[in-house]
Amino acid sequence: MTQTEQRLDAPDTGNVLEFPETDRQARRRHRRVWWVGGAGLVAVLAVLGAVLYFSPVLAISTVTVDGTDLLAQERAEDLLGPVHGRPLPQVGQQTVADLLEDEPAVDTVRVHAEPPHGLSVEVVEHEPVALVPDGADRTLYSAAGAALATIPEERAGDYSLPSVASVADLSDPAVFDAITSVLGTLPESIRTQMESASAQTIDSVTLTLTDGRTVLWGNPEQGARKAQVLEALLKVPEDEENPVQEFDVSTPDRPVTR
Repeated sequence: MTQTEQRLDAPDTGNVLEFPETDRQARRRHRRVWWVGGAGLVAVLAVLGAVLYFSPVLAISTVTVDGTDLLAQERAEDLLGPVHGRPLPQVGQQTVADLLEDEPAVDTVRVHAEPPHGLSVEVVEHEPVALVPDGADRTLYSAAGAALATIPEERAGDYSLPSVASVADLSDPAVFDAITSVLGTLPESIRTQMESASAQTIDSVTLTLTDGRTVLWGNPEQGARKAQVLEALLKVPEDEENPVQEFDVSTPDRPVTR
């Protein structure tokens, strides 16, 4: 065998030819790196979140309550007492809403965390539309006919609300609901001029103004239209020789004054 001959079965000890990495392979490798890195980051964040969720480092020590009027401030603070000592991440909107859910004056709540130890609660109350005598006190009712709060008689002047005083108005739930529904329809500019409201039936709601004039409203239907017509009638200059004593808006497209 000559020096130039090469045995066919001899191992090849020369350089191995390497092919360059394709774009697809590079993308796959980069994706693996990102997946591994992302999974690690998620794991770290999960552990950190769990630590913060249970950690006493963020325990609530201060609760600030705003927006209360019908609901006494002290009562609200007492009801929210259970959140003290709990970590901020464990207390959310629903937690606070559940603690105040039995208070009829409360409509909704807004909760804001104030790290590291504060919680701010804003209470939004239902709007009262009528006052009802209750012995020496007055009970405030919403447009839905729900009792919101009972206040001393001397505080009644704090609310420019009509009074519902007739025994018949209170004894028939349907009639009372009709009255409060009508009062809830009135814009503030008219409601503040109301002295009282009454009705014998759901179709005969009558409002008395502070100046003694009356408004025959009828039933709660077309409330917005009736309020619009009444507001326009109240702006008409008085005729001193023939002063209007009654506004009839029960049929709003054909109002009558007497």
